[in-house]
Amino acid sequence: MLINFITFTVGLLGVGLVAFGAWLVLPAAGYIVAGSFCLFWSWLASKAAAQANQPPPVTKNEEDS
Repeated sequence: MLINFITFTVGLLGVGLVAFGAWLVLPAAGYIVAGSFCLFWSWLASKAAAQANQPPPVTKNEEDS
């Protein structure tokens, strides 16, 4: 449980630092990088949710009965 929290926190900190670094180079780049990470996170979350909600596969024995 603790490792999940640490991993999430380090990942969030990394995203913030990358976006801040891009913003230091060019403010518009910081917003683009932050938005890209948000889109990527949303895609990963929806992909994980879709996989978690799939019904179990039907086996041959269940089809016959």
